[in-house]
Parts: sequence; C-alpha cells; structure tokens
Amino acid sequence: MIAVKLAFASNYLSHYSKSISEAFIRICGDDFRFIAFTPFNEKRLAAGFHDMNDEPYVLRAYEAPASMSEAQRIINEAECVIVGGMPVSYVTSRLKQGKITFMQSERFFKGPLWKDIIRYAKYRRYSGGRREAKDPSAKFYLLCAGAFAAWDYNICGLFKGKAYRWGYFPELKNVADIDGLMSRKKPGSILWVGRFLDWKHPDYAVILAKRLRDMNLNFHVRIVGSGEMQETLARMIASENLGGHVEITGAMPTEQVRREMEESQIFLFTSGRGEGWGVVLNEAMNAGCAVVAGEKAGSVPYMVKDGHNGMIFRDGDADGLTEKAACLLRDSGRAAQIGRNAYETVAGEWSPHEAAGRFMRLSEALRENAGAVRLWEDGPGSVAPAI
Repeated sequence: MIAVKLAFASNYLSHYSKSISEAFIRICGDDFRFIAFTPFNEKRLAAGFHDMNDEPYVLRAYEAPASMSEAQRIINEAECVIVGGMPVSYVTSRLKQGKITFMQSERFFKGPLWKDIIRYAKYRRYSGGRREAKDPSAKFYLLCAGAFAAWDYNICGLFKGKAYRWGYFPELKNVADIDGLMSRKKPGSILWVGRFLDWKHPDYAVILAKRLRDMNLNFHVRIVGSGEMQETLARMIASENLGGHVEITGAMPTEQVRREMEESQIFLFTSGRGEGWGVVLNEAMNAGCAVVAGEKAGSVPYMVKDGHNGMIFRDGDADGLTEKAACLLRDSGRAAQIGRNAYETVAGEWSPHEAAGRFMRLSEALRENAGAVRLWEDGPGSVAPAI
C-alpha cells in the first residue's frame, strides 16, 4: 500500500482543482493523490470537456467498493488532507487522531434571507467534525475559497481563528511578451462573461452601456454566455437602441473565451454575494484585462486592490460602476497598467504554483503548532479575517 503525504478529496477533478493538484504533484510527486467521490460532471462532458477523473493521479472512489475502501484508507493515513466538495464525515476518524486536515469551502450564506436562516440552522447542527471545528486546539482548519467564508463559519461558531485565505486556481497561461499581449487589446472593448443569472447581474453591462453612450464615449460591449436572463437582456438592448454598442454573442468554448479576454481592454465582473469565488476573475486578470469588479463576489477582496490591479465598485452602485469604467475608457494608459498589474498578480501571488508551495509550508507550520500561524500578510495561506 502506498503512503500518501497529501490527499485532496472532493467530488470530482475539475478545472478549479486540476492546476493546483498538478502543482502539488510537482512538489510531492507520487506522494499526492486526488480522490474523486463522484463521476465527472455530465453537463461539462456534454459541453466538450474531457473526463478529468481519467488523470493518472486520481483515485475514482465511486467505481467499486474496493476503491472506496482504498480512498478511506488514504484519507485516514495521509499526513495531510484537503476536503473539498464531499461530506466532512469522511475525515472524522483522522480528526479524532489529531491529524492535520483542511476543509476547503466557499461562503454558504448567499441569500435570500430565508435560505440563509435554514443554512444557519443546518450548520449549527454541524455533524461530522463539529467538535473539532469548534476546538481551537484541534488540527482542523478552513481554506476559504472566497473572502466571506470565514465570517459565515465564524457566526456558526466554527473555525474561529483557524481560517486561511485560499481560492480556486484555474490553468495559468504564462505570457512571455506582456507588451505583445497589451498591444492586442481593442480600444474601448468591454467584455462580460458568464451565465445569465440574476445574481451575476449581466444586466449591469447593458445599464453601463446606456450610460457610457450618453456620455459620448467610444466603446463596445460584448456579452458572452447564455441563460435565463437572455430575453431580458435582448429587450433591454432593443428598448434603449443599444444594438450598435452591445452584442450578445452566446456561449463560447473555453479557448475562444480566452481569446476574447486577451483582446478586451476592460472586463466586467458584476456578480453579487451569490458568487462564492468566480474563476472568471482569475482568467480575465491572467489575460491582462483591466477588471471592474463588484465588491461582494468572493474572489474580489482577496485578489483585487482597487486602483492597482483592478477597480472595485459597491454592490448595486450603478454610478460607481459607470465612474470606474469611464475612467478606464478615458485613460487607456491607466487601463493598460492596471491590466499589467492584474497579470502579475495572477502569475505571481495567486498562481497555482505559489499557492501549492505556500500550502505545504503552512501545513508544516501547523503540524508543529495547533493554534493559528501567520506566515504571510496577504495571498493564499495568509490568515483570513472574518469580514
């Protein structure tokens, strides 16, 4: 039987977890395993993604009872375990043995209020690992995939003083010629990408377009995606006669979306508190976009420094959104510098490689100290404030 130094146990290997897993492999080699408890997402397969659970370092626990038994053995015996999208009950045994364990989680209070009350009641009854999550001396920690996770768990009495900044780490594309990337940006180009859901606020892109047109600014908005709000968006565009300024392209393959980002000067990330993280922010920053982002999306407080590597507007503040976007349209030099800084943020502090290295250092430090340790002031692995 193989002894494992680090195991990452979750529902299935996704593009959220693949790059960080491969970064762990570069550090741990054969001492790392990803454990998948469910088959790969069928909707993603239908959309053309390959089954990431086929990667050689993935143990597919769902395939057979023997595979499930092996998964449980690895979880019990590994030096360190990260628990993703799966019940915490799988790590109850190792927690009782005092073995270092991390739970990766987004925020779970995402509204509306009545749903949050139900969620609060659920987590007050937290079963697997509840005692350890409340015990300051237990070696059970929270990896916050978003800036609001620590607060959500804290008000349930869980992981107080034991939460660390974390996130999702999609594939990083290294750019050898940043000047060449910036030269491909189309002047006045604004991009929005995502599912057309109310809490992602694709309508903000149309509202912004009307305001920018009334300000006589030169711009063009491309809205990429599909979803339940598509007819609403089309009506808004038609009623305001914005057809010459706004285009709904429909959904696109991942690589085509990436090319759109690389050619866009400004990226709108308008999601509200329903967005636990928002990988599209990593991708847009990696593509050198000057991002205008809403403050309530989980990744924004962690990754964006207002005026340096992006612009942040208050949730629901159309005036603030307009002001930030108009500023970038009027000053292409500033937009370019913010885009460069955004790329450096994702290629440096928030890269899968940096995050994996920090995690290994953090886990070693916590193995020696049951209480919280502070190794960095910001970025992955730093102490997460309850905000």
